[in-house]
Amino acid sequence: MMLKQCYNFAGSNFHDMKSKIISIGNSKGVIIPSSFMKDLGLTDSVEMEVVDNTLVIRAVSNARKGWEEQIALVAKSDKSNDRMPDFFKDENMEDWTW
Repeated sequence: MMLKQCYNFAGSNFHDMKSKIISIGNSKGVIIPSSFMKDLGLTDSVEMEVVDNTLVIRAVSNARKGWEEQIALVAKSDKSNDRMPDFFKDENMEDWTW
């Protein structure tokens, strides 16, 4: 069985490449050429989904990039109002049971 891969990169030389599906333990895999890996920014992990009967493979998005630095800055400043504003300062607490 052969897998036909089609890429739509404007101005690129990627088109009509075929690759064999290989067995990897109980799973299957496809060899991705190193030039594709480099050009697409792929590393050791990818995101995959099926869209319109097509397997889409893309680089893992780094949605949390920079979070660690921001958390360290907040922790360093140690201003509790920066982390959690006083939501109850205008609240009438007389009806509350503690």
